[in-house]
Amino acid sequence: MTDTPHADQVRNHARWRPGWYAGRTSYAWLLPLATQPGLRNLVNEYQYALRDLPGFDLVPLEWMHVLLQEVGFTDEVDEDRIDPLLAAARERLSSTPPLTLAFHHAVVLPESLALPAEPQTNVRELRTAVRGATAEITGEASLPPEPEDVDQHVSLAHSTTEGPAIFAIATLNGTVVEPITAKVDSLSLVRLNRDHSCSEWETIAEVPLGG
Repeated sequence: MTDTPHADQVRNHARWRPGWYAGRTSYAWLLPLATQPGLRNLVNEYQYALRDLPGFDLVPLEWMHVLLQEVGFTDEVDEDRIDPLLAAARERLSSTPPLTLAFHHAVVLPESLALPAEPQTNVRELRTAVRGATAEITGEASLPPEPEDVDQHVSLAHSTTEGPAIFAIATLNGTVVEPITAKVDSLSLVRLNRDHSCSEWETIAEVPLGG
């Protein structure tokens, strides 16, 4: 398991990333995890402990996910590229087996409280495959860069303020939980928006892992 250290300070998550504004959406690949019962229970345990911690907004269970790769803003990517994009992803991922991801101890990140997905090498390898499939259709030069903070985690809560993380660290470290595993057998191409405190989306299609 990767030992992810706690951040000492947090900053406000609610800020527009480059190119984003209210109402704008982006195509993106992600692993939706809302239907994983073990993960839902683990998140519930942490969020119950965090319910009175000021300075954080809890992420609704329905929006639990791991972001893999943004494709491009929907007003810049032609819709006629979606079917070829899905076909390229299905071909590239036909030999990639379903993922078994483990989640246990939550950590403080600069803008969130999160559960790292382990082994993180598996998430990185899947991201590389998805990025390669996307580049076949959109071109490498037009691909958005990787996320500012490499997204290999599930967010429990987002920070709404700036300051020391000492109380968040104490709360997470004081919460006794059991590790869980989640089997992920597909990824989703979605239409993503960031109008609210956490990312929300509409699913366009799912692509199975391992054909």
